[in-house]
Amino acid sequence: MVKLGILVSHPIQYLVPVYRALAQVPGLDLTVVYHARRGLDAYFDEGFKQTVKWDIPLLDGYKSDFLSSKDVQIRFAPGILSELWRRRFDVLIVHGYNQPTNVVGIMTAKALGTRVMLRGDTRIQRRHGSAKNVLKRLLFKALDGFLTVGTLNREYYSALGVGPDRLFHAPFCVANATFAIEPGDREVRRRRWREQFGVPQESVVALFAAKLSAYKRPGDLLEAFSRIRQLYPTAWLVVAGSGAEEEILRATAGDRVRFVGFQNQSVLPDLYAASDCFILPSDEEPWGLVINEVMAAGLPVIVSDGVGAAPDLVDGKGTGLIYPCGNVSALSEALDRLIRDVRLRSEMGERARQLIREWDVDVCVERTVAAVCRVAEGRGGEIGSSENARLLN
Repeated sequence: MVKLGILVSHPIQYLVPVYRALAQVPGLDLTVVYHARRGLDAYFDEGFKQTVKWDIPLLDGYKSDFLSSKDVQIRFAPGILSELWRRRFDVLIVHGYNQPTNVVGIMTAKALGTRVMLRGDTRIQRRHGSAKNVLKRLLFKALDGFLTVGTLNREYYSALGVGPDRLFHAPFCVANATFAIEPGDREVRRRRWREQFGVPQESVVALFAAKLSAYKRPGDLLEAFSRIRQLYPTAWLVVAGSGAEEEILRATAGDRVRFVGFQNQSVLPDLYAASDCFILPSDEEPWGLVINEVMAAGLPVIVSDGVGAAPDLVDGKGTGLIYPCGNVSALSEALDRLIRDVRLRSEMGERARQLIREWDVDVCVERTVAAVCRVAEGRGGEIGSSENARLLN
């Protein structure tokens, strides 16, 4: 039996399916330790600029504990000291290192003899300074392993001196089955959603779904769409989300652009079924899990080269198109290509559906268990599922 702890800021809808699956692994005793209760009840989301209440359960199916009863994000939760002392995990996975609670948790766990692994989606970015990198290198030397979510994340750790023996790939994922759409069900969902939001049934819908924040660059997409919409009378752009940029975007949108606001988790499959392609124009997006979601739904994608998922899910994969971030002309050309070519959309959508199977929860869990077993034994490299079972029992 391996006692595994996961330290994370608050319940996050993307991560919960992984926790549930890990809790079902024989020989693994999992407890997820949250800093605070943010996300369980309605709260004001700064990115969306509105109150959000997730419509899916976040605590079912696994053991969890909270260091604070607060429903807001906190910088430091002193309860981390007693929690780690009381539980004495064999391995602790820490999500991120920017919060004091996590740094103290890492140091405390190491002092107690617990092996510590880091998981996050950080990639090399322009804002990363050399002074901070010195501190990161020191912190990373103390860690026993790193769960890498993709190519750029792995390159980030490697650039800061982490050797391959401490790097374990556990793919960034969503619960693909939640977003997968059966062929016979697609048309029903498509018609229902389009009727609700007044989008013509015969239209070709390009979708943007994210927070309307400056770094997501939704304005680039609106400008690109404005350059080609007269060429395609049936083309529509659907913008799902809310945020600081919403007012100016609405004022400059033009015709055949439908703003549908924040869409909660349970209705996303209908939104994806109603769409024909997906665009994410972000600048320095760490990953972009919405790409996983729409690929599971069988949509082709257009992403900027600033999207962290691009090397793993799009570049050379035949699942979509990549363009230089901020180049509106290139984005317009990519959008033009997908709108006019229904066969290309279909082929890319099917490849997307196939590829994303390699980035599902079961794959992430298998890789995570393999890494935990290696680290628990003090060994590097990866092992197969049969050896996982031997080590956990």
